[in-house]
Amino acid sequence: MSRNHKRFARWAALMALLLLGLPAHAAAENYGVTVLLVSEGKGGVDPGAARYHKILRKRLRYESLRLVSQQQRSVATDAIGSVPVPGAEAFRFRPIDTGGKGILVAVEWGPTRGDFRLRKGKPLILGGPATAGGELVVVLEAR
Repeated sequence: MSRNHKRFARWAALMALLLLGLPAHAAAENYGVTVLLVSEGKGGVDPGAARYHKILRKRLRYESLRLVSQQQRSVATDAIGSVPVPGAEAFRFRPIDTGGKGILVAVEWGPTRGDFRLRKGKPLILGGPATAGGELVVVLEAR
């Protein structure tokens, strides 16, 4: 297919969406990405991590829970959201489908790759790589 044919096909598809009254781009959803550090060392629970302690204490054994970073991202369907993680590769996620029961999100962080159903009020918790200070944990939430 020639370059002109491709341009025409894209233009025709856009015009069809506009004429049908459908949005050309999906609306962005808001996400919260929190990076935590859990460890066996003394230190207790960081006040900024107290909310997550209620969830994690049933699933993980640790003596110290520290908030490393907390960021918000507004990401449209099929766009990629990326959050830097200190001492590890960036946490990347891509909303695939926002219909049905929750948001289907593709996640990539280190060796973790997969599609997960994310529901508002139900965080996705992913354990990450070990660092000198403990183990990193990422929490992804739909806002």
